[in-house]
Amino acid sequence: MSLQEVVYQKRSESQTDAILRLLRDRPEGITALDALREAGSLRLAARIADLRAAGHDIRSELIKTESGKTVARYTLERRLVLWP
Repeated sequence: MSLQEVVYQKRSESQTDAILRLLRDRPEGITALDALREAGSLRLAARIADLRAAGHDIRSELIKTESGKTVARYTLERRLVLWP
């Protein structure tokens, strides 16, 4: 996504909504770099805290990147509801 597309998206969708959409679209999870590129968000941890406060079950884990850096990856837990 280009910077222009991110700026346009920010006008029509809140960063928190954009992060939730990314989490739903990516079952493998997202990192701060994904949030910056796709949602224009520099504060992923703050947006995750907002989503958790709203009741979303979001898990975090520390992973190592290819360059050896340790970053957080967030995933949205999906619960399967079984009807009796």
